[in-house]
Amino acid sequence: MCHCSSKQAIQCDYIGLKNLPPDLPSAAVSLNLAGNLFQILSFNAFRCVPSLETLCLSQNSLKFLYPGTFTALNKLKQLNLSKNLNLTYLHAHTFRGLFQLLYLDLSHCNIFEIHPLVFSHVLSLKTLDLSFNKIRYIPQAFSKLENITKLSLEGNNIEAIGRNSLKNQHALQDLNLRRNRIWVIQKDAFNQLNKLNVLNLGHNSLSHLPNQLFSELIQLKNMYLEANKIAQINCSFNNITNLKKLHLNNNQITHINRNAFVSLKHLQLLHLSKNNLTSIPSYLFLTMSKLRHVFLSINPWICDCNMSWIARWLLSYSGVIEGIPCVYEMSKGIGSEVFTQKGDICSQEEINVGPCLETSVSASPGLPVPVELLFLLFLLNINEQH
Repeated sequence: MCHCSSKQAIQCDYIGLKNLPPDLPSAAVSLNLAGNLFQILSFNAFRCVPSLETLCLSQNSLKFLYPGTFTALNKLKQLNLSKNLNLTYLHAHTFRGLFQLLYLDLSHCNIFEIHPLVFSHVLSLKTLDLSFNKIRYIPQAFSKLENITKLSLEGNNIEAIGRNSLKNQHALQDLNLRRNRIWVIQKDAFNQLNKLNVLNLGHNSLSHLPNQLFSELIQLKNMYLEANKIAQINCSFNNITNLKKLHLNNNQITHINRNAFVSLKHLQLLHLSKNNLTSIPSYLFLTMSKLRHVFLSINPWICDCNMSWIARWLLSYSGVIEGIPCVYEMSKGIGSEVFTQKGDICSQEEINVGPCLETSVSASPGLPVPVELLFLLFLLNINEQH
């Protein structure tokens, strides 16, 4: 049965329990009930262990948590409910009484709906993991979590991020939206996240990044946008001057605005491998004096004079650049000329660095908005009003 690793730490994991043991010590601070057979937890189920600070219920068969299940645990700081595959819904008062809860793990369940008030009882929460569930949109319930610093929604079914989806998340530092189905992000969606350090939007279905989309993310250090369907880079990265790592690999990028990265003065790593780039605007990296790693492999480069600026730029670049197959020759002396492998003479390109202004190489703006997009935005507005 259960054993004690200390007087206050109780291990009851993987022993086939269907009900809570009746003789748990009231002074217990940590209780591990992982890997058992619990299906339902009744109201005030943990009244016999009111001093708990850590509770693990991972890998059970929980179907439902009664409102007030944890109401006696007003000292609880960590709660792990992950890998309960029959857990699909969270009632408004599921977490009533957990005033001091800091960490909540609900990953790898099958949650598809979250009541708007479910987190109103855990206002101290710092870390929330809802990864690998069935969530279809970012619930209004998150607006209550003004102290949260880390939020993971990886591996859900989210398709859109509305302008109010992340409202009141002023303390958020790490946001993981990797492996969803996101293809729409409204322009002001990230405007309140001015403390965010890490944003992961990798492995989604984004094809367009609105102009100035990330401009309020003034503390952002790492951004992951790999494995989307992005076709062009315009002015989405304006003002994020503290960014250090930008992952844009495995997209469909054919065009980059010549001043797209002009604000990225502290960037150290840029990953553009596995795109559809044939050339890069002249001196694209000029303002990135701290750049140390550039990855450009597996692109259909055309090694003509449009890329010859690379040869001159490399003379002063001390970092690592991978994936440029183009080879150029340079004449010696002041005002040296650059020659392609075919022998073409490439004149020195004009250095033209300025603010990023939106350009487009895509279809006319007069084209109608897809019906699917209009319907999705309508659903977003409905969800954000409830």
